[in-house]
Amino acid sequence: MGRVAVNNDLTQKYSKTSIVIHWLTAVLILTLYPLGKYMEDVLPSEKLGLIKIHAVLGTIVFLVTLFRSYLFFKSKRPEDLKTGSKINDKVAVWIHNTFYFFLILISILGLATMYTGGYIDAITLENSEMIMSKELITPLKAHGFLATLMIILVVLHVLGVVKHYVLTKENALKRMS
Repeated sequence: MGRVAVNNDLTQKYSKTSIVIHWLTAVLILTLYPLGKYMEDVLPSEKLGLIKIHAVLGTIVFLVTLFRSYLFFKSKRPEDLKTGSKINDKVAVWIHNTFYFFLILISILGLATMYTGGYIDAITLENSEMIMSKELITPLKAHGFLATLMIILVVLHVLGVVKHYVLTKENALKRMS
């Protein structure tokens, strides 16, 4: 199983819309995750404003992910990059596809958390006492777990870009800029 020489066409770029959504989503994920982790240990009375911010940013991620998913199937996009290893190529495609799935699922779990945890009423009535104990909010546990898996995927994605650059000497970021 030797490595095959590759020569990807880096002039094939994603659409400007896909590029903006990609980087916007990246910034939002890297904002939402630490904010969510921080809120885990904050008293409900102190986190109502943070919850609003987290919910709005999460909703933006959800909406742009749905739109990007639509573009994924309806728009022309560059061919998948080749690394010279069939296994690496398959892992890269798996990671990219898992991003979409996780972002949509995390968003749905976030919405379920908002409804089942009393967050909607707490925000609407400006009363943090309406927020249930985090131990009682089942979707919150799954939301947090998947968010952690998402961060692992982000790290793998970044490592993949670096590995691609090192192995093939190609700057794959050209396609996403």
